[in-house]
Amino acid sequence: MPLDATWLFAWRCFFSMRMNSEHNPHRGAEALLLITVLIWALNAPLVKYGIGQMDVFVFNAIRFIVASSVIAALLFSRSTWKTVQRGDWWVLIRLGLITNVFYQLTFIFAFKLTTAGNGAVLMATSPLWTLLLNARLHHERVPRIAIVGSMVSLVGIALMIVGSGKEFELASGAIVGDALALVAAFLWALNTTMQKDALQRYSSVQTMLVSVGVGAACLSAAAVPSAISFPWSQIHFTQWFVPVISGGLSIGIAYVMWANGVRHIGPRKTGNYGNLIPVLAFVAASILLKEPVTIYHVSGASLTVGGVWIARH
Repeated sequence: MPLDATWLFAWRCFFSMRMNSEHNPHRGAEALLLITVLIWALNAPLVKYGIGQMDVFVFNAIRFIVASSVIAALLFSRSTWKTVQRGDWWVLIRLGLITNVFYQLTFIFAFKLTTAGNGAVLMATSPLWTLLLNARLHHERVPRIAIVGSMVSLVGIALMIVGSGKEFELASGAIVGDALALVAAFLWALNTTMQKDALQRYSSVQTMLVSVGVGAACLSAAAVPSAISFPWSQIHFTQWFVPVISGGLSIGIAYVMWANGVRHIGPRKTGNYGNLIPVLAFVAASILLKEPVTIYHVSGASLTVGGVWIARH
């Protein structure tokens, strides 16, 4: 799908949020979550290409500046700013630090230090962390079927990685990277769980505007040393589209739709949808890049989708 068509499609899906929510909030939220994980699955190769052409700190700073602009446009074109209570500012800022500073940096360094296979499996533990954190922070019972579904999905993702031929070692020497990947999975689960309190008082768009704005400010500051020595004149103008598209779609629009899922169906069920990202990435790679399909891929994808379906009930 061309980039302009992708933007138009995502934009229309986002603006259908209110109509879907009024008709059936849960079904509308789940439909938007499917679009969200599709955007994230397609975003992975885009980011990989982007950081290969541009300093990673500069790349991320541009993404978050664009994302903040997109979310601000969504907020002020559709609604008005609700006054934030004094005690809630720290809740929103803390959410931004966890999601868009600590998670982003941990995720980047984890995948630099560990294998792609180890990183993918360890990141796939995020729904399990969400289950436990949701039970701890919101005192909700953990359904046994949700644990079973998450474990089935985890096995499915591991099978897909085996089929892809990526290096996967249970006892990898890159133990620091493995540990960081596990921390990143925990931080994303913490983000999903902590959004619930803020979303009870503020809209998805306003909550994400503050959260992503914190990330934009901190990541831009972190990028200053790299930006000073960065060879700006050597970057072709077409390469600027990568962080712009990635920031606008995968952060600006997708983060809001993810928060909308937390708002309507809760952290546990929302976090479960994250397991679909490897499946959609595999489907996209097989169609767009003509990558071979093996029995491991089919079996793993089936188990992952089945696990997500089980856990959502």
